[in-house]
Amino acid sequence: MHFSIKYMALVLSFVWCMPSPSAYSQGVNQAIEPRFEGSAVIDLLQGGTLDGWKVPSEHWALDGITIVANTGDIALDAPEWIYTKQHFSDFEFTCEMKLTGDESRNTGVYFRANSFLFKEKKRNVSYEAASGYEFDAGYHRPGKRNMRGTLGDWYARPSLRIFPDKEIINEVYNSGDWNRMTIRALGNRIEYWLNGIKIIDYMDEDPNASVKGAIGFQVHNGSVMMVKYRNIRVLPL
Repeated sequence: MHFSIKYMALVLSFVWCMPSPSAYSQGVNQAIEPRFEGSAVIDLLQGGTLDGWKVPSEHWALDGITIVANTGDIALDAPEWIYTKQHFSDFEFTCEMKLTGDESRNTGVYFRANSFLFKEKKRNVSYEAASGYEFDAGYHRPGKRNMRGTLGDWYARPSLRIFPDKEIINEVYNSGDWNRMTIRALGNRIEYWLNGIKIIDYMDEDPNASVKGAIGFQVHNGSVMMVKYRNIRVLPL
């Protein structure tokens, strides 16, 4: 793969001078994507079942070692999330995601997530939604704001939206194919990697930020789509 000068500069910009906490899975270079090795790593599909997950509807299923969410031919009226039954606070997480469907297709990895009753003013409807962080992976329509790779907490704190470098995202994101999404959440520091490249390093100073909750995946309403997640692992810190 060809890497641009800007791409390499971004990688080098994340090599911090501060020491790496001993809880991390890696060594000194904090730009390097965490490794998931050793007995402490949890395979969230261990046993080949969804027993460790809260499944919201028949739209979600397990195909071998892959979680599949499929709306069929009719878009959902409200978004849905599949959540881990176990809650996590500080951790490193990785998965691979593949998103297909129409131009409104939208998904994301949620973490430190807790469900609450959300009131959508635009349509004057209420439904269960997730508070907590999201690693957004929605489809990018040309001419629209690129939300892929952003950090947000849309339902609980809609003003929070941290954008990575859009040129880097466009270069490393595999549209219509598998993408590896990796997260480190340690205290109020949140870090994202996309296909091995660090794209977000954010310190959340909001006292209302979520500190513990489930890990989950979303299917957004208003889209005919299918999303798949596989190789889902977490390392508690």
